[in-house]
Amino acid sequence: MLKKLPLLLCLCLVVNVFGQDKTREEIIQLMAEDTCECIKNDTASFRPDKSMSQKQVALGLCLLKSYNKRKAESETMKNDGMDDFEALGEEVGIQMVSVCGVEFMAIFSDEQLDEFIDESEEPEANIPLPPASKNEDDLQLEAQLTSLNNDVVSYFQVKDAFDKTHTFLIKEQFEGYKLLKKSNYNKIFNIYYKEINMFDLSESKYVKKKVVKYLESRD
Repeated sequence: MLKKLPLLLCLCLVVNVFGQDKTREEIIQLMAEDTCECIKNDTASFRPDKSMSQKQVALGLCLLKSYNKRKAESETMKNDGMDDFEALGEEVGIQMVSVCGVEFMAIFSDEQLDEFIDESEEPEANIPLPPASKNEDDLQLEAQLTSLNNDVVSYFQVKDAFDKTHTFLIKEQFEGYKLLKKSNYNKIFNIYYKEINMFDLSESKYVKKKVVKYLESRD
């Protein structure tokens, strides 16, 4: 029995490690619960006399505290959670509506809620954003333009030197977007981009997607 004890301990350790690896959805649920509890306990930061910006900072600190607590429970979250912390906060916020809906909304005054709604309804599309400049630290790819698609989310596809197809999403205005036209099919471009995590329905998990930031012709 004593000879088998080390083996049993190893097996228990393996089971424990794999049992702790939670999905992104599970971590978001736990973060929502943590943040709701943080709001409940930190009454000083969410008093009625506190400004909207002060409450937003306190919420951000609650969220960050929960992330630091939970990130080790999921390999996906530990590796990718900080890539887009704002998007993560939005996901947790949506989940908080069902976890602590009444308590969550109660921390804001009627005037602050009206202010928040007014800001969210502003036609952001009418405010032109300056395109990002070229950043040599961004991810880069030299490839041939093969197709353009203007569906719910616009995107284009290219082929690299190894004949591999890559898809680039278009989320915002960027310098060089006017080069994306059918007359430029088969031309070579330098593409500067970033990667973000998006939920892929076909794979039933979050995967990395390429988002173009800057485009220049090689011809």
